Amino acid sequence: RNKPIMIGRAYGRVDRDLLHEELLRRCHEAGVTYLNSKVEQIIESPDGHRVVYCGRDRKILCRLAIVASGAASGKLLEYEVGGPRVCVQTAYGVEVEVERYPYDPSLMVFMDYRDCFKEKFSHLEEANPTFLYAMAMSSTRIFFEETCLASKDAMPFDLLKKRLMSRLDAMGVRILKVYEEEWSYIPVGGSLPNTDQKNLAFGAAASMVHPATGYSVVRSLSEAPRYASVISDILRNRVYSGQYLPGSSEMSSPSMLAWGTLWPQERKRQRSFFLFGLALIIQLDNEGIQTFFETFFRLPKWMWRGFLGSTLSSVDLMLFALYMFAIAPNNLRMNLVRHL
Repeated sequence: RNKPIMIGRAYGRVDRDLLHEELLRRCHEAGVTYLNSKVEQIIESPDGHRVVYCGRDRKILCRLAIVASGAASGKLLEYEVGGPRVCVQTAYGVEVEVERYPYDPSLMVFMDYRDCFKEKFSHLEEANPTFLYAMAMSSTRIFFEETCLASKDAMPFDLLKKRLMSRLDAMGVRILKVYEEEWSYIPVGGSLPNTDQKNLAFGAAASMVHPATGYSVVRSLSEAPRYASVISDILRNRVYSGQYLPGSSEMSSPSMLAWGTLWPQERKRQRSFFLFGLALIIQLDNEGIQTFFETFFRLPKWMWRGFLGSTLSSVDLMLFALYMFAIAPNNLRMNLVRHL
């Protein structure tokens, strides 16, 4: 169990400030305008347009309104009723200067689930498994992050920090300087947006976060150009040409066509499978989750890479499940069967 699994993949850490600057630059070059205001509600006007009501009695008339305000967008969007509960991925990270780094600085430590600090915590504090990310910026400047992959209730940041510091202490890591701290709170799972509604969404507001991993940046960046292009084509071809008129068939409305691009039935089937994975993960203890990932990374590379990257079709995911069950040890098989 202490033997590392080499998965042979590159890993990158996104510079949030640089990404933000680059996106703003592109928007500026494209002539995007901004209004710094709080959105109160978005309703439909009698002529079929959307009216965005903002603070200070401002209102904006538009053909389509797209909500991209993160996971807490229930005020502006409708979500499917009776869906799975929202779980949470939480993490505490630090970029630090250390005296000595215990890992190979040329490698990224993706998930270290070893609980070398277990005896320092109460039974309740041990309840949710956590793992360590470790990424060397240089031989002594390191980014460490303690992450709870998923839990029903958010793991407190002070507990994550306590675990990280106990882990580093147990490994003999002495921090000389702290450059940056990071607190991450990512809702995972939950219901999809109601795709019959007139308001559109994108990103976490559109439930695009991978339920079983918390990944979202790559999917959002890769789908944004296509989504924007489809919306542009819909407006140009259907609204401007007069083919779509307010009050015509719901199935041919711009919003329905746009939602169908973002969440076609195949995407919904994939997400249902990922939700199954999430529900399994939150039930596993530390030993169980280590067994799970030892099995997961024994799958053919195209399977586990496709799962993490959301590129497997629903048929591929069925093969994934059968293969996983076939190679899993009996204790994990029992967990899978109980979870069905």
